[in-house]
Formats: sequence, structure tokens, C-alpha cells
Amino acid sequence: MKAANHNPEAVVNGGAGQAPVLVNATAGVPLTLDAAGTRDPDGDRLRYRWFFYPEAGTGNPGQPVVSGPSVPIGGGGVPGEGRIPSGPAGGPRQPPPRVTLANETTPRVTVTSRIPGTAHIILAVEDDGTPSLAAYRRVIVTTAGK
Repeated sequence: MKAANHNPEAVVNGGAGQAPVLVNATAGVPLTLDAAGTRDPDGDRLRYRWFFYPEAGTGNPGQPVVSGPSVPIGGGGVPGEGRIPSGPAGGPRQPPPRVTLANETTPRVTVTSRIPGTAHIILAVEDDGTPSLAAYRRVIVTTAGK
């Protein structure tokens, strides 16, 4: 239908379609992902947003998801008495970011993987048509150590 709005067509590093884009990287070495060629069939303006999808991919290699001594259920909240002790002031320490992004609202993003493993980066492209429609593209970055 000619009057209807249509989804944008996301292109990453020259690859069109909907399949994930596979990229190899080295920890600490920035790489560029480029959405050049992304287009809207209706000629609408596009907005870009790249983001790290932390639930997918691998965690920190060699580090378990949970670590520390077992905590028995019940008791007074101190080691040896059971219950779950309180966290440190300010909350638990957060692990360092696995991936950092620079220029994440532009067609070209710089991705720096901080540790070896697999990370998933998502490109979301939204048009300014009525209604506004979006397209998504997944990039799977496999990072080797230095």
C-alpha cells in the first residue's frame, strides 16, 4: 500500500537483511560498526541507537556468575549464623563493563570490548513516519584476548 508507512531497512557494515552480523575483535581495541546504506523505503528521516544487550553472549570467562562462600538460610545475618548478610555501603560492587560504546546515537558507533568472550550489540533504527516504525539488527562480536 503506497500511503502506508514501511519499516526502515537496517544495514550494518555493508550487509543487508535480517541475519545477525558476525564480527571478530580484540579486547581493548576499538572497532567501528557502520549503518551506512540503512534506508527508509518511504524517504522518512531516521534515528539511530546502538546498545549493548548484556543478557545475551558470554559472561566474564573464568569467572562464575556467583562467587563467595555458601550462605545458609536462617540465623542472624553474620558469617557462621546464616541468613544473607547486608551488602557493602552503596550496594554491591558492579563488575567492569564488558563493552563500551561511543557515538551510540549516530550511524557509526565505536565498540570497545573490554574482555574476551561474546557480546551482542543491537542497532535500532526508527523512522519519523506515521506511525513511527523501527528495524533492528544484531551484531555478535567475538572478542579474543590481547
